[in-house]
Amino acid sequence: MDALYNDTLGFTKVIAISLPERTDKRDALSLSSALTGFKITWQDGVKGETIPDKALPVGWNRKGGAKDTNVGSWRGHINAMRRIIDDDLPSALIVEDDVDWDVNIKSQLYRFALAARELQAKRSWLHEDPYLHKNNPNPVAQSPYGQYWDLLWLGSCQASFNADLPEDLSIPKDQQDNRQVLIENDDTVPSQKHRSGNNRFEWDAYPNNTRIVYVQGDHICTYAYALTQLGARRALEYMSLRGQHKNFDHHLSDLCRTMGNGMRCIGIVPSLFVHHRPRGLVSGDSDIGYGATVGAVSPAFRETGSTNGILYSTRLNLQRLLRSEKPEMQWDD
Repeated sequence: MDALYNDTLGFTKVIAISLPERTDKRDALSLSSALTGFKITWQDGVKGETIPDKALPVGWNRKGGAKDTNVGSWRGHINAMRRIIDDDLPSALIVEDDVDWDVNIKSQLYRFALAARELQAKRSWLHEDPYLHKNNPNPVAQSPYGQYWDLLWLGSCQASFNADLPEDLSIPKDQQDNRQVLIENDDTVPSQKHRSGNNRFEWDAYPNNTRIVYVQGDHICTYAYALTQLGARRALEYMSLRGQHKNFDHHLSDLCRTMGNGMRCIGIVPSLFVHHRPRGLVSGDSDIGYGATVGAVSPAFRETGSTNGILYSTRLNLQRLLRSEKPEMQWDD
């Protein structure tokens, strides 16, 4: 478990996807990671207009409504997956360049790792891998996060538990209980009104100061997720070669939801990594959504930055961390 406190957060690498020209986001991410004790490896993002039609996956075409911004986002994530495979990395955490996290991220990941291992030990939701062989490795046997996982979804904006999905309502209640592990008495969990991510469940069903580690169901947003070598291979086949008909995050969610290619996914809410909205032009927030299309015509300016769901925001505490001062909470209610 000591590896959780290394400079790659217990993974082989931490890969950040970022367009080269977004130097503002790279500056912020480099400083944030350095001040919280880990290193970033950059993966250049891709502009969708540089991808020819013949390189688009089956099911996607520009005449059918595939936007260049979404195409570029998809390709950037696919390139990160392929890097894991090409560089033969046992595992990697992939983050988007606008993420924020708690200054206590390493201790949070320690508790998450314990819960993830407990969830894997229950095994009722897992299927065995009958086709593991020399060309289909399982190199995470020594991972602090356990050995029976392919993807850890650590940052999302909406999430559903596997057992709450329509296709899984027939699962016996005793087995549904085996699909969650609670991290209780977590003082870094904000109050309910500052959380996001609940879809098809109510926070009132769980104690305050609690995070839920669970079999991943239906997720939106890929702020941060980890893949093993085997997980990257399984995801690449599904996300690129087999075809594509949805935005990247929805399609990746389908892979986990259906356990396609044997994919084993674990999630956590509230998320540990969340999109930061910095002080400055609102149009600079995104290179995919509204920020990518209205930036030239929207003068909207945000005076105060914020990150939903992160109590001790690293981005909002940068100056205090640089002065070796005690970090402050975003909210005290």
